[in-house]
Amino acid sequence: MNYWQCVAMLDMKELPTLARHAESLGFEGISLGEHLITFSEQYENYEYSKNNLIRWYPETHWPEPWVQIAALSQVTTRLRFLTSVYVLPMHDPFNIAKLVSTAANISEGRVILGVGIGWQKSEFELVGQDFHTRGRRCDEALDVMAKLWTGEPVSHDGEFFPFPSLQMSPGLFQPLPIYIGGFSEPALKRAARNDGWIGGQHEMSEVEFFVPALRQHRKESGKSLESFEIALGLYDMTEPNIERCKELGVTMLYREAFCDANGMASSMTLSEKLHDMDRFANQYLV
Repeated sequence: MNYWQCVAMLDMKELPTLARHAESLGFEGISLGEHLITFSEQYENYEYSKNNLIRWYPETHWPEPWVQIAALSQVTTRLRFLTSVYVLPMHDPFNIAKLVSTAANISEGRVILGVGIGWQKSEFELVGQDFHTRGRRCDEALDVMAKLWTGEPVSHDGEFFPFPSLQMSPGLFQPLPIYIGGFSEPALKRAARNDGWIGGQHEMSEVEFFVPALRQHRKESGKSLESFEIALGLYDMTEPNIERCKELGVTMLYREAFCDANGMASSMTLSEKLHDMDRFANQYLV
């Protein structure tokens, strides 16, 4: 099982230092999230926290992840990068295919595309995208992007993104893994059809449910379990829980982004974050 450090919701000026430190300590990679904006009055439930409230503030930094990943790849040599998650159906697949492939090529294949379908209807409305068709558009966008990444002439006859023969160059220089986030049954099945699943922070009771369900969906898809990745975080990252995750088949365990006692965006100093990573590395990465 590999260990990752989440660096979402942090001051973007700190990210190069945190990325270099994660690499030096032996972390496999770092994960970044995506949010376009934060409304001053938040009224929609956020299902990925214990109290259904967002875990950040209007002033919390959310840099564009693919630009940020490309930049961080230039100050590291081995570290991998994951979006957890990128809200794909809030965007068109052509621009995203270009952004992702450019970042992947610049990093020499150290990128994993983590995709979710989103939860905030008002954010979709802000950019003129249909919230209710986001699942189908996500599936079709992934198909479109796979074609574009070949770097060859391709066409597509679909519900949302039909296009005649065209070519996006350069294509991907190396294969790009795609992981899917989300807790619904359609999300778990979508993940099983792709290369992996991204969970949030979980209690062990949730891990005990989700991992077997994912493995069953993967079997039903006819694809190999050995090549399927399961990434998640734990509210209680104790040694017994970590060992149980290994037994269940979790392959990537990521640490939260230095959140406070209430699960909110970090107020720790950069020095405190670095020391926090040191403590974990001394216990688990030696």
